[in-house]
Amino acid sequence: MASVRCRRCEAEGRGLDAAPLPGAPGELVLGRTCRACWELWRGEQVRLINEHKLSPASPEHYAFLVEQMTGFLKLS
Repeated sequence: MASVRCRRCEAEGRGLDAAPLPGAPGELVLGRTCRACWELWRGEQVRLINEHKLSPASPEHYAFLVEQMTGFLKLS
């Protein structure tokens, strides 16, 4: 993958090889997030899932995670 200008760390970095999520959220991540910040988000996501006892298969829980991800990665 080509490098991207990451919205979270504001640095040029290696991007992801493919969109990590389906649809618009995945495309936002793909074009605006470096690999290093995505890995940081993955750790934060695990923390949120455990702390809030979330199931990503639940539409409500998934929407919450996408909202949190958008803020964490500064995608909005």
